Amino acid sequence: GRYRIRGRVARGGMATVYTATDERLERTVAVKIIHPTQAPEARARIANFVARFTDEAKTIARLTHPNVVAVYDQGTHAGLPYLVMEYVRGRTLR
Repeated sequence: GRYRIRGRVARGGMATVYTATDERLERTVAVKIIHPTQAPEARARIANFVARFTDEAKTIARLTHPNVVAVYDQGTHAGLPYLVMEYVRGRTLR
């Protein structure tokens, strides 16, 4: 309930990134959500998968560099892991 999805930014092999509004802090963020098609595989190895996803969030959250987006939050919704990150306006790097 904290994040309101506004639109899709990009879709990759394992996850989709959306723009969202952080309702509590009233700011635009990027939310990276694992694809539901990856969920059965993730659930089969859920402990390991979530641990790696959480470790990624913690590692990125410790980084402070102008070329690395900040990670604000992580969690699961409907059984799917997600990361909440700084939203940087601009064109895709593709």
